[in-house]
Amino acid sequence: MGTFGFKNWIQVALLFVVASSYAQERPNVLFIVVDDLNDMIGSYGDTQVKTPHLDRLAERSLQFDLAMSSSPLCNPSRTAVLTGLPAYVTGIYENNHSFRDIPEFADWVTLPQYFRKHGYRALAGGKVFHKAAGKHSDPQSWDEIYHDKSGTAAPCDEQRWQHGMKGEFALDYYNKAIDWAALDTPKEETIDWQTADKAAKILSEESEQPLFLAVGIFRPHLPWYAPKEFFDMYPLESIQLPKTRAGDLEDVGPIGRKMAGGQAQSVIEKHGKWREAVRAYLANVSYADACVGHLLDALEKSPHADNTIVVLWGDHGFHLGEKEHWEKYTLWERANRTPLYISAPGVTKARSVSPRPVALIDLHSTLIELCGLPARDDIYGKSLVPLLKKPHRKWHPALMTHYPNNHAVRDDRYRYIRYADGFEELYDHRNDPHEFENIAGTPEAKAIIKHLRRELPKENAGWPDYERTLNQH
Repeated sequence: MGTFGFKNWIQVALLFVVASSYAQERPNVLFIVVDDLNDMIGSYGDTQVKTPHLDRLAERSLQFDLAMSSSPLCNPSRTAVLTGLPAYVTGIYENNHSFRDIPEFADWVTLPQYFRKHGYRALAGGKVFHKAAGKHSDPQSWDEIYHDKSGTAAPCDEQRWQHGMKGEFALDYYNKAIDWAALDTPKEETIDWQTADKAAKILSEESEQPLFLAVGIFRPHLPWYAPKEFFDMYPLESIQLPKTRAGDLEDVGPIGRKMAGGQAQSVIEKHGKWREAVRAYLANVSYADACVGHLLDALEKSPHADNTIVVLWGDHGFHLGEKEHWEKYTLWERANRTPLYISAPGVTKARSVSPRPVALIDLHSTLIELCGLPARDDIYGKSLVPLLKKPHRKWHPALMTHYPNNHAVRDDRYRYIRYADGFEELYDHRNDPHEFENIAGTPEAKAIIKHLRRELPKENAGWPDYERTLNQH
């Protein structure tokens, strides 16, 4: 041991004890992401949905009323949050892209990897990255993937596509995905519930390390298969349809129309299935809500109840016929606005709301700051901690990207969209919350657009398959 004496060993031991104690004092993170969840939630003002557990989470959290995805598509949105890099930087514009395949980002340190680097145990279940298993679950990010499945199992063939629309959608994806059925399976036997249940068991255990526990709930992603009890919550005759306007795309440019796909709404209306489809979405939201409730129950009973940051976010919004569109894939409000709740002990005030527009990519630096980890200077986004402390303080606009050089900017009042061909849209949400009127061509819009245009990135990562993929949508 040379000259390394007894006193030195005592000092090392004391440092180890202090470091271990410090690690234990760091808060755990319960990181919940729900797929395709728009703001049809009770705490966001929706009057027909039944979401008692999300509403309960709102009671203990700061709710962001204008949280926006960084991209209105699963993989680009999740990649932005988990890498801290937006799509216009990485070139991750589609679901089949992987940032690990890009040499510049092959060894990129993701959010869970950064937490592991600083003493956390990072665990994932369900769909957190783009898949629950395989390459697109990014297994190198985690100490363990505790559940590598997601969603609910499909019913027997006789119960599928009973709506009679299969084969009539121009987009083949719709023919495969737009379906719904009430399952006879008890919720406790479904896959998303099992994801939540496995996470609940992890929460019930003592841990030598602070936890970064990620839970991915797949529903209400299509197809809308959920236990019958959730469909029974919504009598068909009681379903309220979204507010729409005939000819809503007349003031939208060619790229915006291509993104919308348009024709799905006409098929669903022709078959008289609009009300059934909205009901199915709501049933799946209530199913996801029950899974979240199971997690919250477990956390409240766990040894980590008072030392856990809870973050719940949807990866993007979802159209149910608004602007003649179904699904996501657009730069309008419905495809990008998503719920975001943050409950941080000692920081956030219960039952508080922030009206400021924020981007989901901000979660990366927010969690790093909340947990006392060293700040990163290699990521985008801005920590939301100042808003967590003062929810109404001034804030900067949120930026969204869907394919190269197509961007939207959302501030407190306006949504500004600029497409790759130069076409612009501007919506005044104070007077037009459903985005019926594109006012970009009006004289009063010039100064507003000039101001919001400053938020657009000057460079966009390329993507050679852009035109082909856009034409498929």
